[in-house]
Amino acid sequence: MNPHALIRRCFSAVAALALAAGALAVAAPGAAAQEEDTDTLRIATNQEVDTFNPFKRRFVITYETSMMTYETLVRMSAENYEPVPGLATEWEESADGLTWTFKIREGATWSDGEPLTADDVAYTYGLLIENQAIRDWNIDFAQNLVSAEATDESTFVLTLASPAPAEVLSREVYIVPEHIWSEYPDPSADDANQLPLVGSGPFQVTEYKTDEFIRLEANEDYWEGAPGFDEVVYDYYVETDAAVAALEAGEVNIVGNGMQGALNPAQIDALKSQEHVTTNDVQGRRYVSLTINHGTVTKDGTEFGDGHPALKDPFVRQALHMAIDKQALVDTVLDGSGEPATSLIPSIFEQWHWDGGDKLVQFDLAEANRLLDEAGYARGADGIRTMPGGGEPLNFRFYHHADNTAYATIVEFATEWWAELGIAVEAQAIEQGTLNDLAYLGEFDIAFSGWGVGPNPTEQLGMHTCAVLPTLTDGSERSSENSYCNATFDELHEQQKVESDPGARAELVKLQQEMLYTETPVIWLYYQNVMEAYNHDRVTGMTPQPAGGMVTGQQGFTWSYYTAQPAGTAEDGGVPMGVWIAVAAAAVAVAAAAVVFVMRRKKTVDERE
Repeated sequence: MNPHALIRRCFSAVAALALAAGALAVAAPGAAAQEEDTDTLRIATNQEVDTFNPFKRRFVITYETSMMTYETLVRMSAENYEPVPGLATEWEESADGLTWTFKIREGATWSDGEPLTADDVAYTYGLLIENQAIRDWNIDFAQNLVSAEATDESTFVLTLASPAPAEVLSREVYIVPEHIWSEYPDPSADDANQLPLVGSGPFQVTEYKTDEFIRLEANEDYWEGAPGFDEVVYDYYVETDAAVAALEAGEVNIVGNGMQGALNPAQIDALKSQEHVTTNDVQGRRYVSLTINHGTVTKDGTEFGDGHPALKDPFVRQALHMAIDKQALVDTVLDGSGEPATSLIPSIFEQWHWDGGDKLVQFDLAEANRLLDEAGYARGADGIRTMPGGGEPLNFRFYHHADNTAYATIVEFATEWWAELGIAVEAQAIEQGTLNDLAYLGEFDIAFSGWGVGPNPTEQLGMHTCAVLPTLTDGSERSSENSYCNATFDELHEQQKVESDPGARAELVKLQQEMLYTETPVIWLYYQNVMEAYNHDRVTGMTPQPAGGMVTGQQGFTWSYYTAQPAGTAEDGGVPMGVWIAVAAAAVAVAAAAVVFVMRRKKTVDERE
C-alpha cells in the first residue's frame, strides 16, 4: 500500500474523534466544503473539454486527463524523454523490424477491478486498424499497422507494414478496456466514453461540469502504488489573473500549462514575492504560430472555405513573414522567456530542431514591400494593396483567442507592421472552440495556433501530409493542421519514419522543416518557456520533466501529479511516518466507537470545493 494511503486511513480514526469534539473542516474561500480527510491537488484551467475519447483528444486539458486516466505500453521517462516500461515490462523487435512483441505487466487492473490483459491491448490497437473513423484520426501512425494480436494473456504482438521503431515506442496509444468499449455502439464518437471513466492510470475522471471543474479520483489499486493525493481537481478561471489571485489566496495549488497562454512574466514576477509560492520559468516544448489559409481542400481536391485568394500566393505569405519581428515579440510579449521560432520542432529537442542557419527570414519591411510590388499587388488610393489587376483589396481577417492577452498584443504588433506593407487587418477575438471550428471549416484568413511537441517529431510533421487531408468539408475531420500537401514533403516523411540511423533521420526531419518554412503555410512565431507556479505549502514531491524542467505540460505520463504529495508528509521532511503510525495506533481504542460512523461516511462528489 502507498504510504500516504496508509496515513490517510490512520487519520480517519483520528478525524472521527476531531469531529466528535466539534472540529470543523475549512473549505477554500468561496468553495463548498468537502471531506476533511480528502487531499485534493487543485489545478487552474480555462480550457474546455473537446472530448474524453482518448483517440481524438486535441486540447491540452484532455491530453492531460487522458494521460492520468489511461496508460500506454511504453512511457517517456521523466529524466530525458527516453522510452521506459509502462503497461509493457519489456519488448522485442524482430530482425526485419516488422513484428514487435510486448510482455504485458501482470497484476495490472482496470479501475473497476477487472484484470488488464493483452486482449485489451489487442482490442485497442485493433480499433486503430479496423475502425475507419479512429483510423482516420490517427492515420499517420495507423496506416502502418497490419495486425494486433494477443497470443496469451500477457503477450501482445504488433505487426507493421514497414519498420518504424521510433513510432512504435513513442506513439501514445492509450489502452482502453475491451469490456467497456466493446459495448459502445460507436467507439469513435465524442460521447462514447461516459463518466466515470474506467482506465488503468493513477487517476480517473469521475465528474465534469462545463466551465466549473473536472474531478479525477485516485486509483488506489494502481499497479505502481496509489498516488499521494486522493484526487486532482481542475478548477475553471476565465482570466489568468483570477487564477493567479486564487494561487495567492491558497484556493488552487498549481497555475501553469492548464491555463491557455499560461502565465506571463509580470505574473511570475508578482508571484515571486509570495512566500508560499514557487515559480518556474524553464525551456518549454510548445510553439505559437500563425496559420495562414492558403486554401482548404479535401483529399479529392475539393476546395472549401472562404480564405482570401491572395493568401494562396507564396509571395504574399513570405511578405507577411518578413514583416514580423519575432525577437521583438519575445522581448516584449514574453519579456525574454522564450526564443524566436523557425519551425514546428522546438529547440528543446536539439537533435531534430532546424535552426534555419543563413536561410532564416530577416525582419525587413522594405524587402517585404518590394516582394509585393514585384508580385503585382499595387496600392490603391487608400494605401491598401489590391489583387493584381485591381481586384479585391488585401484585407485579412485575423482571429485570435479571446482568453489570451499575449495573442492580443501580438495582433497589435502585426497589424502595425503589416499596415506598413499596405495590408489591412480585421482583428477579432474569438472563443477557442469557435475559432477552431472556423479554422477547420476554412472560414478564416489568419489565425493563431500552438501545439505542445513531443520528442518524436513524426506526429507533428504528419499533420502537414497529404494523407491527413479531410474527406469531408464540414470541419469534422481535424487531423490536418492547415491543408498543406506536398508530394516531396510526404516522401521525406515516409523515409524518416523508417530510418533507423538517428543522424540520417534527423537530416530528413530538418529537410521537412525547411520546406514548411520556405513555403510558409504557417508562420512560427516563438517557442514559449513554461512559466508556472505552485503552492509549496500545500504540495511537494512533484517530479519535473525533463530533469530540472517543467512540472506542468509534461509528455507521455504525468510524473509530477502522480508523484506529488501533500506538503508536510513524511517524504517532505515533516512528522516521521513512525510517529503518525504510533499516534494512529494509540487512537484506535478510543476511535473504535466511531468506526461505524467513519465507514458509513461518503465523499461528497457532487459539490465543487
